Amino acid sequence: MRSPNADRRTVLWVLGVMMLLVTLTAIFAPATSDDDKKPTTYNPGAAGWKGAYLLLQQLGYNVSRSDASAPKLDEADAAHTTYVLAAPNTPAEDAQKRDYDAVERFLRRGGRVIATGSSGALFLPGGRTGKPTQFVGNLCNALPEGNSELAQAGSFALYDIAPWNALEPLVRVDARCGADAVLVHRKYPHGGAMIYLASAEPFSNRGLKQDQSLHLLLLAIGPASGDGRRAVIFDEFYRGEQASPSDYLHGLPLRSLIVQTSLVLLFLMFTYTRRSGPIREPLVVPRASPLEFVESMGALYERAGVSKPATDGAHRRLIRFLTSVCGLPADMADSSQRAADFIAQRFGESQESLAALLDRLQAARYETLRPRDALTLVRAVDAEIERLQIMMKSSQSQPLVQEMK
Repeated sequence: MRSPNADRRTVLWVLGVMMLLVTLTAIFAPATSDDDKKPTTYNPGAAGWKGAYLLLQQLGYNVSRSDASAPKLDEADAAHTTYVLAAPNTPAEDAQKRDYDAVERFLRRGGRVIATGSSGALFLPGGRTGKPTQFVGNLCNALPEGNSELAQAGSFALYDIAPWNALEPLVRVDARCGADAVLVHRKYPHGGAMIYLASAEPFSNRGLKQDQSLHLLLLAIGPASGDGRRAVIFDEFYRGEQASPSDYLHGLPLRSLIVQTSLVLLFLMFTYTRRSGPIREPLVVPRASPLEFVESMGALYERAGVSKPATDGAHRRLIRFLTSVCGLPADMADSSQRAADFIAQRFGESQESLAALLDRLQAARYETLRPRDALTLVRAVDAEIERLQIMMKSSQSQPLVQEMK
């Protein structure tokens, strides 16, 4: 019988499978929206920097993400390391001087720092930005200025600029949007260099589709082999990013998945019903009784006109009784006369009837008897067994009577 809780377990299994499918879809489904504007290496959208991170890996750079503050740079091999700050958040007020000084020490030890946006300029020595004089919120094609290495990248596009506003003899302008300095650099002893870009757009996934932006990225990072720098550290600490599975859920159609899951759950709830009637044990049809089996087998033998199995069975039954109950040795069972003599000796009475019956049963094995004659022979076996049982009881009671006398 089906368990009353079987339907409930089925519903729970279906719910579990649905939740597993929803979870797998949320994790592995491709993003369908592009509304993340953060220039982080975890963002695969148009504004993200994941393309730059993966590209530099394929080009042989030792690329990594940093979730530690700037003082951790004191442990880096500055002469062979580039530190990238993509529009970082401003550090806490009590940590600003410590973090800015750590970046300056890194530069003076020969490190290279690339910073973008107004908040990135604050990490650079003397960094200060101002308001753009033109192209606010609109796309601007920056034109190269001078013959520096960075200026060789040519014209590149950017917008939402924060131009460098701390011009001094040590800072060289490499590109401008109109009168605004959007790409500057400053060299330090031991090969160190700071590079400021007024917008994170050129190095974004969208911006790197331009050849000039890609060229500028490679020039700003530095060579990957020889005596050049090999390690590239992308800051994620000041971006507030932490690598976790939830970061990959951004941009997925979660709202649509939640609505679909809710509809499925409602459908399952409405399709689940309890029994309205009483629950009772199913009717079990009993098997045929032994008497019915005997009658059925007798009917089969009667239709077939077969009497030999009946007489053979009666013969075996008589021999079994003589050997197991009356104590007849097994080697005497084949001889009718020897069997009758043994039984006569045991009970002290003549057993001519037993010998005659055994002879008739032996002869019936080679004859085809009529059903009536076979029935008479089977009844004779039953009568003989009953007679011997009576003799056994009387023989067992005679010693007890004699003792009482």
